[in-house]
Amino acid sequence: MGNSTGPCTPRGKARSSQNAAKHWIQSGRILPEEQREAAILRSGFAEDLKPQGLIEQEVIDDLTLNRLIKRRIDLAFTREFSKANIEKTIKWLENHERPVAEYWLRKAKTLGINRAEGQQAERLRPDACILLLEAIEHRIAERGPQPQDLVALRDIYGDQPTGFVASAMYLLLHVAEQWTVENDTPHDAAQGDRKKQILASLRNEIELQKSREVLEKAAYAPELASSIQELPPAVLDTLLRYSATNLREFKDRLDCFERLRRLRLTAA
Repeated sequence: MGNSTGPCTPRGKARSSQNAAKHWIQSGRILPEEQREAAILRSGFAEDLKPQGLIEQEVIDDLTLNRLIKRRIDLAFTREFSKANIEKTIKWLENHERPVAEYWLRKAKTLGINRAEGQQAERLRPDACILLLEAIEHRIAERGPQPQDLVALRDIYGDQPTGFVASAMYLLLHVAEQWTVENDTPHDAAQGDRKKQILASLRNEIELQKSREVLEKAAYAPELASSIQELPPAVLDTLLRYSATNLREFKDRLDCFERLRRLRLTAA
């Protein structure tokens, strides 16, 4: 039987991470890196509450540890929010990189091997569509439509062509059918009209993709600019529970100190 390497699934890793945070937060001692802050807290409590006797001094120590634990909880909140922000940014980047990767796989003619059954090939993001469409438009305007333009559009749009692109692809299909390899010229009297129609479709598509690019940026900009992201429910619930327990214990220790002071004054 091999040695355990710990949890492998995302859920297991998250649970393991929470267990580590739990042990750190609930550690019942002052950690080495907290010594300086503990001394400041202890001095402040002593100045405010003016403890007398060993028991009251011990309550001051308890209050000091309690406030250190509160700072650990606050730090855990900050770390988890930062982690959620990073994970969301990574997901956003992956969603934007995937269509580019599929484009190059289509160019390499390997996507059919890597794509799961029933999975559609995505088109590129608007900014990439615009760049490549403008290059195709320029080529067609200079030398007329050719069969490789149909292949280029299929590579860009995968299984998700828009209406304008579908129209251009339909016209280019006719061009490809009437193309002769011998002299590299199409035998079609309507070639000039098709060229105009294809160019018109491409220009309309470029404008459409420019509009989509603006809308996409407007949709993602506020989300990416925000540094406050929603935590996973389990993590948020755990940290809030720690915080509530910590506050309750702080109040209990203050009440304990006040009771000890009253007893001391009564005895005097």
